[in-house]
Amino acid sequence: MNTRIRLKIAAALLAGLAVIASARPAAQERQAPPPEYKELVAAYQIKDPALRLEAYERIKAANPNTSYLEAIEAGIQDAKVALAETLDAVIALQRDFLAGAGGPDRLQKPMAMAVQLLNHPRLESFDHARVLEIALAYRGQAIRAADEPASYAGVPEAQRDLFKSYVLSAFDLLTARAYLNVGDTDKAMYSIDAYRKAGGATGGNYYYVLAGVLESQGRVAEAAEAYLSAAVEDYMDARDKALRLHVHLHGSAEGFEAALESKMKALPFDPEPFKAPADWKGKTVLAELFTGSECPPCVGADLAFDGLIASIPSRYLAVLVYHLPIPRPDPMMNSAAVNRAGAYGVNSAPTVIIDGGGKSVGGGGRGAAEAKYGQYRGVIEPLLSAYPAVRLKASATLAGDTVDVVYELDRAVPGADYALALVQDEQEHKGSNGVAYHRMVVRDLKLVDPAAPGTASFDLAASERATDAYLTEFEKTYTRVPDFKWQVRRHEIPRRGLRMVFFAQDKASGRVLNAVVAEVK
Repeated sequence: MNTRIRLKIAAALLAGLAVIASARPAAQERQAPPPEYKELVAAYQIKDPALRLEAYERIKAANPNTSYLEAIEAGIQDAKVALAETLDAVIALQRDFLAGAGGPDRLQKPMAMAVQLLNHPRLESFDHARVLEIALAYRGQAIRAADEPASYAGVPEAQRDLFKSYVLSAFDLLTARAYLNVGDTDKAMYSIDAYRKAGGATGGNYYYVLAGVLESQGRVAEAAEAYLSAAVEDYMDARDKALRLHVHLHGSAEGFEAALESKMKALPFDPEPFKAPADWKGKTVLAELFTGSECPPCVGADLAFDGLIASIPSRYLAVLVYHLPIPRPDPMMNSAAVNRAGAYGVNSAPTVIIDGGGKSVGGGGRGAAEAKYGQYRGVIEPLLSAYPAVRLKASATLAGDTVDVVYELDRAVPGADYALALVQDEQEHKGSNGVAYHRMVVRDLKLVDPAAPGTASFDLAASERATDAYLTEFEKTYTRVPDFKWQVRRHEIPRRGLRMVFFAQDKASGRVLNAVVAEVK
C-alpha cells in the first residue's frame, strides 16, 4: 500500500491525525515543506482542544491557499467535536464532516467518526445505548461503501482488498469498545475475536480493549497481562490499570516493575518453530536491518528481527542491525552503520536487506511485528537451500581490549568483498519509539584481504574512541535541531555478549555469497 493511503488510514484510526495524513506525504515529496507544515504538526500536539482549535483556525486564516487545507479543516472538526458538550452536538458536527465524502474517505471518515465518538472526553455522560447505535451505524456505512467501486478512486487495484480488509477489521475493534461501553462483554469479545481473525494488529489499542473486556468478565489475571502489554507502548492509562490489578492480585506493588520490564523484553508474538531444510548445503543467510531508536515505524521491524534471532539458529541466519539518525539522532549510530547504509543507498528506516538484495522498506508498531516477521522469514527460508558460492569459518577470542579473529575461506571469489562485523548481542537504550533492548547492534566493520593470512583483530578501546569522535562531529555538524547535544552516548562496547559475523559479498551485484557467526569467547 502506498505511503499516502497508509498514512490516511492511520489518520482515520487515530481520529485527529488527519493533519499528519495530508501533510506528511507532501513533506516527503518536497525536501523543504512550507512553514505551515511545522505549525500544523505543532497544533496537532496541543492537548487542550480549545487551544488546538485556535491554532488551527489561525493557520487557516493565515494560509488560505495552503495545500494542507483538508488537513486543517479535519483538525478544526476534531477539536470542535472534543469541545462538544452533548451527544447531539457531536453527531451534528460529524454529519456535516461526512457530507460529500468521496473516494477512500467513504470508508475512512466513518471509521474516524467512530473513534472520535468512543474517545470523547464526555463519553461517560452520553447515552451508552445510543453511542453503540451510532457506532454500529458508522460500521454499516463503511461496509456498504466497501462494496462500491467509487470508494476506491485513486487506490491501486492491487491494494484495494488490503485497504478494505484493514478498515473493516479496525471496525471490529471499535465495535468491541462500543459493546464494552454498554456492558455487553460477550458481544465485545466476539468482536475482538473477529478483529484477530481478520488479521488485526495486536498493538496497545488491541490489548487495552481486550483488557477492559477481560476485567469486566472477572478474568482479572488475564486482564492484568493485557494491560501490561498495552503499558509497554505507554498506551493511555494502561500502566496505571496494570498496576492496580497487580496490587489486587499480589497485595502490593512489589514485582510490578520487574513484570513490566520482562514484558518489554518479550516478543509480542510466538515465532513459528524453525525446521532446517533437509537439503541444506551450508548456506547461511545474512539479514541486515537499518533502524533507529527515534523511529516509531521501526518498532515492528525491530521486533520482527528479534523473532528471527529467537527462532532461527545462527548456523542458518546471520543478523546485522545498523542504527541511523532517522528521523532524529540515534546514540547507537556509528560510521560503520552510516557507511553501510550509503553502500546500499539506504535513506529511510526501517529498511531490510536480505542476502544483499530484496530491499524492503516500511514497518509499523508492535502490532505489526508478527506480520513483518512472516514477511522476512518468507524471504529467508527459500534462500537456505542454495549452494554457497564460498564456505566460511571463523572464531573469535577476547583478551583485554582486543578481539582476535581467525577466519577461513575455501576460495577467494573474484570480485567479492570479505568483511568482518563486530556485533553486540544486546544494548539497553530506550529512545522515543519505546524499544528498550536492541539486538545484534553493529559496533565496527572492516574488510579483510582473502589472499592474506586469515587473522584480524579489533581494538575495542580504539573503536570506542572512533565512535565517540564520530558522535562529537555529528553533534557539531547536525543542523536539523538547533544547538543539538547528545543526552547520552552509546559508544562504549561491553567486554561480553559480543559476536563476529564473517561474510562474503559480490561487489557488482551486492549478492551475499555466504556468512558465518562466531561467538566472541
